Amino acid sequence: MNGVSGRRSERGATAIEMAIVAPAFLLFIFAIIEVALWMHARDIAQAAAREGVSELRVVDPGSQAGAFQGSVEAAAEDYARRLGDIQDPVATSTYDEASGRVTVTLTGEAIDLIPGWDLSVSGSASGLIETFRPDFGENGDDE
Repeated sequence: MNGVSGRRSERGATAIEMAIVAPAFLLFIFAIIEVALWMHARDIAQAAAREGVSELRVVDPGSQAGAFQGSVEAAAEDYARRLGDIQDPVATSTYDEASGRVTVTLTGEAIDLIPGWDLSVSGSASGLIETFRPDFGENGDDE
């Protein structure tokens, strides 16, 4: 008799345990997915910044580089939108002739599954300004 009454006292224990454990387990799974989405969005921001740098670094230093910066920033933002998973991307760029460097930074928000987790992402890239000079050969003769 004692064994039977012991089993009866445990009836429903599994359902109660699942009611306690399941929400915590689901939150853990969603947190893992959220981190993966943030890492993916960060990679996209970095790739968009690199694309912007590759366009901006070939602008001729003697030209109006500021006129090209706006189009490069728009192109980097469009690139991030096309790759997806970044909300409201904003690109900024600098063209410093004195140091010979260009920098593009893209920021935005990663897509979130858990309300209230606003995870911002940013990616930055820089490079040297390309200067194209003719090759005059070893002796300086134009061959």
